[in-house]
Amino acid sequence: MKRLIIICEILVVALVVIKLSAAGGVLQNMLPRASSVLELDHAMANVAQKAPENAPAKDPAEDGLARERKLAASLAERERQLDGREGAIREEEKKLQALKGEIIAKIDALKGLEDRLSGMLDTVKAAEDKRLRDLANVFEATPPAQAGPMLEKMDRKLAAGILMNMKSKKAGAIWGHIGAQRAAEIAREITGAPNRPEPTQ
Repeated sequence: MKRLIIICEILVVALVVIKLSAAGGVLQNMLPRASSVLELDHAMANVAQKAPENAPAKDPAEDGLARERKLAASLAERERQLDGREGAIREEEKKLQALKGEIIAKIDALKGLEDRLSGMLDTVKAAEDKRLRDLANVFEATPPAQAGPMLEKMDRKLAAGILMNMKSKKAGAIWGHIGAQRAAEIAREITGAPNRPEPTQ
């Protein structure tokens, strides 16, 4: 009985050894294939890593389109800046036109004031001329002996104005009754020659 058991155990061990041997042969056949597969995977990985270096060049049309877009954007920005400057210039022109209108209005106002002043001066001059003519008529009616001393005491400009508005004959008669120095001063006033300053009393 023990012998039978031993024989069975030997048979079992033999079967196991045979199966292991067969499996080892299969493994030996599979190892080269697995190695080839690993080498292939490794080579494909290297190719994948090197792919960007060997990638096809960019399309020139796409580069040209990108440059055109960039140029268009630059031109649009330039146009926007020019529009802004043009708007600022228009605003300055409006201000200048408004200022010009104000200046013209002020000039017109000054011209109007000048005309009024000129009219006033003409009125004053006309009144002064009338006053001198009236005084000249009075002195013409006054005897020369009385008119001479009166004119001598007057302001020389006023005396000159009265004498210039008198008739020559009447004025000549009065000259003989005016002192020599005062007569010379009045004469210089009439002719426009400069007079010496009057001495202080």
